[in-house]
Amino acid sequence: MLRAFIFSAVMLLALVAMPQSREASGSAALNVTVIQDPRIEWLLQAHQEVAGAENGIPGFRIQVAVESGNQSRVRIQRRKYEFDEIFPELKSYINYDAPYFKLRVGDFRTRLDARRYLDRIAREYPTAFIVVDGINFPTME
Repeated sequence: MLRAFIFSAVMLLALVAMPQSREASGSAALNVTVIQDPRIEWLLQAHQEVAGAENGIPGFRIQVAVESGNQSRVRIQRRKYEFDEIFPELKSYINYDAPYFKLRVGDFRTRLDARRYLDRIAREYPTAFIVVDGINFPTME
């Protein structure tokens, strides 16, 4: 008897606590008019263009060298050429992050993949290390 009373009390409380839907209350659909500065629409469009222009996904690369100062671009290009001769299977990239030119290599989706190559690269470039970077989409082969 006590169980039946507790069960019916819980069910009654659940029914009372449930919110009523709009259709049941008979209210009409609401119309909302947004008045905004036209520059907001321009900013949204500019953001979409920039976000759409980003080609790539988050991943990892190995940073092999960093140069700054006079002739740093020439030095980093020379190091890129040397790296490409030793490791032709890895694509290399030169990034400019003022005032540094950085030589980064590979398009690794996981840190483990980058670590495997780092062990091979570290023999020739002992200061190389793994960095988080945007990578190119994998090729469909």
